[in-house]
Formats: sequence, C-alpha cells, structure tokens
Amino acid sequence: MDAPNRTLKQKAYEGIKEYLFISFYLWVVFALFGLYKSVILAEHHIDVAAGGFALINALALGKIMLLAQEFHFGERYKDAPLIYPTLFKSAAFAVVLGCFKILEETGIGLYKGHSFQESMIGIGGGTLKGVLSLIAILGVLLIPFFGFTELRSFFGADELRRLLFTSRHPAGGSS
Repeated sequence: MDAPNRTLKQKAYEGIKEYLFISFYLWVVFALFGLYKSVILAEHHIDVAAGGFALINALALGKIMLLAQEFHFGERYKDAPLIYPTLFKSAAFAVVLGCFKILEETGIGLYKGHSFQESMIGIGGGTLKGVLSLIAILGVLLIPFFGFTELRSFFGADELRRLLFTSRHPAGGSS
C-alpha cells in the first residue's frame, strides 16, 4: 500500500484513517483507565468524574504515535517472527507515550503554578514506581495494537479484514 504512485490525497486519506484508528484505540484504553480510577476512588468515597481528558489525551498521543510511525520509530526486527517487532514496538511506544504524559502533566502543573513533583501526582501518585507502572501497563495494552498492525503489514489490510470479519465457513456449506 506504500506504492510511490499514490496521490497526495490518497496518502492524506490513509493517514487520517490511521490517526483515527490509533486515537480510537487510545481513547478506549484511557476511558477505561478513567472509569476504573473513578470506581477505585469511589470505594474510598472520593468522587472523580470518569472520562476526564481521555479523548483529548487520545487525540494528542495518537498524533505522537502517528508521527513516530512516520519516522519509523521502533522499526527493528523486520525479518524476525512477528512477536519480536510487536513486543519491541509496544515497549518503545509505551516509553514514548509515558514521556509525553510526563511532559503534559508537568506543563499543566507549571501553568497552574505547581512544582514538578506536585504536577506528577496525577501519574501514579507522582512516584517512580507509579510512573513505571503506567509505562508497563501501556506496554501491555499496546501489544494487541501492534500485533494487529504487524499482521496487517504481513497479510495486507484487505486480507486481514477478510480473515477477521468474514465467516470461515462458506455460505451454505456444511461443517
């Protein structure tokens, strides 16, 4: 699909589709994080709105992921079994997203007049353990995403779509 004869309009369309797919995936993940956080805090009688900035974070970090992919970030092990590039990209992008989350929280905190440490409270309580936990969770949650992108690059988008969304049994066939 990366043929040099694609028009700018086709490239833009593909880029927008990819960005929306990435952002949607991240939005689901972040919204579930927010919901889980609100449930845990509600057990301690602390009211927190679920959802929060899930969509804004997903759109911002989706753009970061798309840009990193365009610059071929994390592209190693191209000829290795698909599990290697899947795990490597998941770990590498988790670190990138974690770093941008730290920058985001720091920027917002500094804008509000907070110190760096006060700004980091929103990420795992502001501790190194909390930040590393967030990055580890992101790494695990990115495995399915990069697993599908690696399968898509191996099989092609149309074949992967066919494998995932069409019946394995022909119409009218018996099994």
